[in-house]
Amino acid sequence: MIGNQTKGRGFRGLLDYLEKQEDAKLIGGNMGGNDAIALAREFKISRQLNPEGDRVVYHASLSLPHGERLDDATWNEIANRYLEEMGFDSNQYVVYRHSNTEHDHVHICASRIRLDNGKIVHDGWDYKRSETIIRQLEKDYGLQQTPSSHEKLSRNPSIGQQRRLEREQQEYISGDRPTPQERPIKQQLQELIDRATADNPTMPQLIERLQIEGVKVRHGLTRNGKSKGISYSWKDQQFSGTHLGAAYTFPGLQKHKGVNYQPKRDDARIISLLLNPAKPTQQSKPVESFKSKEHQENAEQEPQNQPELNHWQQRYQQLSLTLKLTALSPNDRDRKIICHLINQEQSVQDIKDIIKNGSIQRTQSEFKQLVELAIDESEKQEQKPIRRGLSR
Repeated sequence: MIGNQTKGRGFRGLLDYLEKQEDAKLIGGNMGGNDAIALAREFKISRQLNPEGDRVVYHASLSLPHGERLDDATWNEIANRYLEEMGFDSNQYVVYRHSNTEHDHVHICASRIRLDNGKIVHDGWDYKRSETIIRQLEKDYGLQQTPSSHEKLSRNPSIGQQRRLEREQQEYISGDRPTPQERPIKQQLQELIDRATADNPTMPQLIERLQIEGVKVRHGLTRNGKSKGISYSWKDQQFSGTHLGAAYTFPGLQKHKGVNYQPKRDDARIISLLLNPAKPTQQSKPVESFKSKEHQENAEQEPQNQPELNHWQQRYQQLSLTLKLTALSPNDRDRKIICHLINQEQSVQDIKDIIKNGSIQRTQSEFKQLVELAIDESEKQEQKPIRRGLSR
């Protein structure tokens, strides 16, 4: 069973929606009204107990998996128990049952204002509490067990998206829609990543494969060089790894998808791919060595007894190493590094520290001019304004 909950300000709008859905049925509650107008008037009783309360309308929906159904009495019992365990044991509420989708489900409209003392029901950790209650209800009523959000490796489309897909499918079947509905971009991206990780690639291989498919990948680092997450942009939509599901975060790719990541081996290659993404038209090539031939040659040419570098010098050297093979002036190289750091959402201070520890000493005016050029370039790439605190 899937549960969703929202809070709002107007009872009448929600009640109108619940009442006007096809085959909507008022199956329970503790109120006397039997239509939206009468119920909205009745909800004013609790409103008067706490006129200063904000967002006092509570809307919860409980939906069963496809093929599973309950009778009205059982649904009413489940809704009543759900509300009580969520803390609504002295509140006005009604329960509507809808049959407008393939998933048997009910909606609850309740007042968050308690009738016994006029206080608003506490909502701390309400999503976590809701999941715990639903898991117990599934056991007590012999319903199919649905994984909790923290147990899911991928996030499914929302109830609203599922209903839209079902509606569009029916329209296509009936001839009211010329083409079948397209699966959500999010689901397509999840499947694309699933295919790209099927043979347990290295992290650079995965990023390159996604870039070839037209996916823009971002990977941020903390001040001490640790990964702080991965995000994806595809078909003009952006998703964090967390948004796609636990298996699509940076650690989740390793744990659940078998992606092999070794920082010392892979970081330089990852940065190179982020700075110079693989073109969508080029063919993917198997990676047998995680250091390119050029990087190996560079490593052989580096002096063996280098002075110890501070953290920011190490970061600059790591970034600039991937650009040494291109014919870039020092200014162009640093501008490209700044663009990369901006796109990876590095903090303003981190970017300043990295560039100031580079090979070129600049005045404040020169540094400001360089940053402005990098920001302009990033804005053109992203087609959106970027905060300009870097140049101050």
